[in-house]
Amino acid sequence: MKVKKLECEKEVVKTEYTERDLKAELNFYLSDKFIQDLFLLDEISLEEYRKIRRENIKKFRPILSELML
Repeated sequence: MKVKKLECEKEVVKTEYTERDLKAELNFYLSDKFIQDLFLLDEISLEEYRKIRRENIKKFRPILSELML
C-alpha cells in the first residue's frame, strides 16, 4: 500500500469586524442573557424564550447567527 502526502495551501480568510458589528454582538449577548434569566425564573415559557431569541438573532445579526438558527 502506498501512502501519498497531499500538500495544499490553506486559504486564510481574515475578517475584520467593524465597531457596529461588535456592538451588535454585545447587544445580542446581553439581550440573550436577560431572556435566559427570565426563562430560568419561570417568567417566560420555553416557547416565548425561543421566539424572542429568534427575533433577537434577526435584529442584532450576531457574527455566528447562521449556527444559532
